[in-house]
Amino acid sequence: MKRLLPLLLSCALLAGCGAGQASPSAGTDADTQYFFAMDTIMSITAYDGDTSAALVAAQQEVNRLEALWSRTRPESDVSRLNDHAGDGTAVPIQPETARLLETAAAAAQESGLAFDPVLAPVMDAWGFGLTESETTAVHRVPSQEELSALLPLTRDLPQVTAGEDGSYTAALPLTGQAADLGGIAKGASAAYVVDALTAHGVENAILSLGGNITALGHRPDGQPFRVLVTDPLASEDGYLCTIALEGGLTCSTSGGYERYFESDGVTYHHIIDPSTGYPAQSGLLSVTTVAADPALADAWSTALFVLGPDRALELWRSGEGTVAGMELILVTQGQQVYVTQGLEEGLQFHGEEAGYTYEIVRR
Repeated sequence: MKRLLPLLLSCALLAGCGAGQASPSAGTDADTQYFFAMDTIMSITAYDGDTSAALVAAQQEVNRLEALWSRTRPESDVSRLNDHAGDGTAVPIQPETARLLETAAAAAQESGLAFDPVLAPVMDAWGFGLTESETTAVHRVPSQEELSALLPLTRDLPQVTAGEDGSYTAALPLTGQAADLGGIAKGASAAYVVDALTAHGVENAILSLGGNITALGHRPDGQPFRVLVTDPLASEDGYLCTIALEGGLTCSTSGGYERYFESDGVTYHHIIDPSTGYPAQSGLLSVTTVAADPALADAWSTALFVLGPDRALELWRSGEGTVAGMELILVTQGQQVYVTQGLEEGLQFHGEEAGYTYEIVRR
């Protein structure tokens, strides 16, 4: 089961709690909405504007996007796309789906398929691809022969076509392919939620959308929101550090402890390396990304977990590409924590007693 306290998920929920504990400024009443969507718990706290109407509109927006992007809803854009995989059909899709597919494809190409939006057949083979409410989601270790047959289906990305009339279609080129946008959809939904909030006069809010935390504005005291980053080895609540999350940024984390199962004494986690079909063995326990684009923060936290610490820092130091514009927290299996320099101000490290050491990484 996915824990609600991974670097990503715990960051999210605890950021909301921290924001709620801040002392409101005069005339400001925080209003929080909790709800279940996209197979996870979400919360939104708004500090100003027409909070009641804003939170209703925000939840409705998430529900609308889920109806478009869910793999398990038969009439969703993604389900219809998967139903016609390999048959040559150009499936009509909504503009929001087209943008998400294009963003996912760009992240996949830039990461060398470390993030793969068509990894669903392999995820299903492990039992990680379906929601936990599905009785058919049985965790198991697939054979090498099965994975070898499925991996070719994860190489060709969805093809999106824009019509002259502003419409969009999409197609999957190979029979047996399936898109699953769960690794990017929750992050992507944050941008739409922010629009819904600001349309109702909200200027300051904290969003926890399945573990992706997005800050709008600042806390009522004028300071940045504070986010607690969880110790991925802690059996109970334990935190590595606290970071400041400026308005307009999203914090997203991927960790192998979020969802896993054990078989014959071996633990298998849900972050699959698309190059092998097996759980990634990159030397990392978790990756946190902080970025202006919430969809890319979501996708790259997974990609960098697969790529490992050396490649992650190489991309960050390069000064070019998507990762160079992000800030990172990398937690290794050796309990070394790498924090990139943009997070140094406002960082409070709490991991010493648990055996962690940390380093500020500079360009």
